[in-house]
Amino acid sequence: MHPRLALASRYAASQNPDALRVVVVSDAPLVRAGLLALLGGFGDLDLGEADSSRSQGIDADVLLSHDIQPDEIAPSLVLVTDAAAAADALFGGARGVLARDASPRRIHAALHAVAESEVVVDDGFANALLPHPRSNVAMIEPLTPRERQVLQFLAAGLTNKEIARSLGVTDHTIKFHVNGILGKLGASNRTEAVVEAARRGIVSV
Repeated sequence: MHPRLALASRYAASQNPDALRVVVVSDAPLVRAGLLALLGGFGDLDLGEADSSRSQGIDADVLLSHDIQPDEIAPSLVLVTDAAAAADALFGGARGVLARDASPRRIHAALHAVAESEVVVDDGFANALLPHPRSNVAMIEPLTPRERQVLQFLAAGLTNKEIARSLGVTDHTIKFHVNGILGKLGASNRTEAVVEAARRGIVSV
C-alpha cells in the first residue's frame, strides 16, 4: 500500500486540471517549507512534500529533491551544491540538476522540462559534466534566425510551451524548430544543443 502524502495546509491544490504534480522531498522540514514557499506562487503546480523515508510510491509527475536522489520511478529534479553532487545525482537516475540558488522561475521551467522527458543540467555544471566537446567542425546548414531565437529561449531554460507562448506559435512549431536545432548542432537533446551552441559562440549561458 502506498504511503499517504500529506499536502502542506497552506498550499492548496491548483484549480488548473493540467497542473503539474510536484512533490518536494527533503529530510529537513525547513528546506521543504522554503522550497514550497518559492514555488507557491505558480498556479500551474500542485505542490506536496515528503521526507526521503516516504518518497516511495508517491503519485507525482516530478519529484523536487535537495541533495537526495529518491528511490522512485517518478522523474526527479535535484538541487545540488556543486558539479560533483550533480554528477552523482545524474548517475543515480535524476533527470535534472540545478544549483541550490537557482531562481524560482528557473526551477519552475526545469520542472516542466523534466516532466516532458527532457534532461536538465544547470549551466554552471555543464562544462564539468561534459568535459569532451566535439571538434569545431562547421555545421552542415546554418541556423535560421527563428532557430537562433528558439535556441536563446532554450538556453534560458524555458519549456516548449513557454517558448510557444512567448513567440505566439503552437507547441508543434516549437518542436519542429527544436528538432532542426538538434540536427544542425549534432545534439541528442536540448542540453547538449545549448552546450554546443555556447561552445560555438552562438548563445551565451
